[in-house]
Amino acid sequence: MSAKITHVRKWVVIGVGEILLSLFLIALAPVFLNSNRPIFGFLIWLFVPTLLGSSAGYVALKLTDARRARQIFIANFPEYSYLKSTDFLAVSSAQVTRYLSVLEAARKSSEFQQLDISLLALLQDLQK
Repeated sequence: MSAKITHVRKWVVIGVGEILLSLFLIALAPVFLNSNRPIFGFLIWLFVPTLLGSSAGYVALKLTDARRARQIFIANFPEYSYLKSTDFLAVSSAQVTRYLSVLEAARKSSEFQQLDISLLALLQDLQK
């Protein structure tokens, strides 16, 4: 759960930073547009939507992949159906697929069951 909070908190901090940078650049752009170097103002107006759009696209892709990773994980381990997509932000769907056999073997192992570690925690440790 702390990994989920860390990822979301990191995204929020980066998002706030990007918005503040964008506001500063948008406020600065007219100075360049009304000077003898209007190309800088024009480039700023192109850069700001590109920056914000690429960040929003990245977040959308990560959330979609987390949803896909959850679906794959839940299809193989239905006892973890209480997990949310945000629990899978640190794990890609490719990693879930890659480690399914390891997770299945761990679930069947009596030694692993004695450790009282969730399969999601094991998956997150495997990817490091």
